[in-house]
Amino acid sequence: MSRETLLQTVIESVLAVNEDFDGTITEDTDLVSDKILDSLDSMNFLFELEKRLDRQIEGINEDYDDFRVASILNLIDTEA
Repeated sequence: MSRETLLQTVIESVLAVNEDFDGTITEDTDLVSDKILDSLDSMNFLFELEKRLDRQIEGINEDYDDFRVASILNLIDTEA
């Protein structure tokens, strides 16, 4: 999957848990610090992301707390 496709998957996953979000998400975005997702939404986002990717992301567990988009993309890219 290309980096652009992965970014689009992240965006779609965010929109699935926060339908009110209408801003821009880039690799520089921090989904929690930028208040796009709250703590509950962040866990739902991770489940949604794994569902859309049709696989479990090994580096993500219940303690995962790095919601910078670039970090998430790097993690997904590393495991691909």
